[in-house]
Amino acid sequence: MTAYTEATWYPGRALKRGVDMQWGGGSLFVSGREKMRKGTGGQRLFSYRHTVRTIDLSKWIRENTNQEDYVIFKLDVEGAEFGILKKMLADGTFKWVDKYYGEFHLNQAVKGWSKVSKKNLIQHMKNKGIASSMASWSAETRQYNDLDELHPPSQVPIDTPGEPGSVYSSCPVSPSQTPRLTLAVQVGMNAKAARKLVATMAAHPGSIPLTLFVYGDFVELFPDLVRDWARNFTIGMRENQPFPLGHFILQKYRWIRYSLVSSIERHRDAGLHPAYYLPDNVTDTIIQASKSRGLRLVQPMARFPPTEGTLLTAENYYSYRDVERVPKAERIISEQLGDRGGILCLDSDHPDSYMISVFLLDYLVQKSNYEILSMDKCISG
Repeated sequence: MTAYTEATWYPGRALKRGVDMQWGGGSLFVSGREKMRKGTGGQRLFSYRHTVRTIDLSKWIRENTNQEDYVIFKLDVEGAEFGILKKMLADGTFKWVDKYYGEFHLNQAVKGWSKVSKKNLIQHMKNKGIASSMASWSAETRQYNDLDELHPPSQVPIDTPGEPGSVYSSCPVSPSQTPRLTLAVQVGMNAKAARKLVATMAAHPGSIPLTLFVYGDFVELFPDLVRDWARNFTIGMRENQPFPLGHFILQKYRWIRYSLVSSIERHRDAGLHPAYYLPDNVTDTIIQASKSRGLRLVQPMARFPPTEGTLLTAENYYSYRDVERVPKAERIISEQLGDRGGILCLDSDHPDSYMISVFLLDYLVQKSNYEILSMDKCISG
């Protein structure tokens, strides 16, 4: 079969009725005019032609799966689905398929198929209960209309304190009016730095309770390390992968939801069930997506490095020696906490967090008047 590949993008390319759009890599179905076209703009321009081997997909499914298997079949082949589905229906291959995701391309010019014949095939599939049960999906918009059905939020531990979608930054004051504090670590993708920071904090003689917020990608790469942490500490979650600071919250709801679900699944693959989520910031969309997953949102009262207030600059921080910048960091943290306490978070990706933690824990245990609690106790009051 001959496949046609679209030309590369350049200014003036990829306009579709005035909208800047890149439709993809190519097509199997090309009109004679498109083969000859040398223009630019919104029309498809195919620069390369490739001869590719094909297989009988219907036969392959029947020969490589069993009817008792749970088979998920996803088909998006820009018009070629009509011939494939016709063959599968004739062969009875849908007896092997438990769930079908797909897309019909009625407006795609397909040799041998008119719009009427396409619609007739779709109706035939509906009559057999196939197309009518087809789950819609879109990799471009993260639509996945059965995502909530497949990933219900009920798997958050039922004894988790707090409310889904609620934001927690502080701990209620104790009956004796002692301010309370809980410690957290934002675990980045640098496993060596994270292991060093967590091990240092865990070794403190004060037996400090910690909550570690971990990306889904980190759990997938280092499951044994995270499981080892979970024996002694609470594991919370970040997104599935890191974004540049401030960019994740700019995504639309479906993209944010998809990332949270993916992160939850990576944690569950490692036997973990996170209930707390620490985003870089909170928006209405973040709250909505978190609530739909049953997650409690954590926004630290104090962070290192700080994301608001006194920010780290060359003048006030980086131009100094370690013996000077560590106490500067401690002072910034102390100013953020004040006499209120609350949730304090260190970022494992910052190289100073390790040294800061050594002196910080001594200060919190020996000199401060904070009562140090676990995340669960902080939120439950």
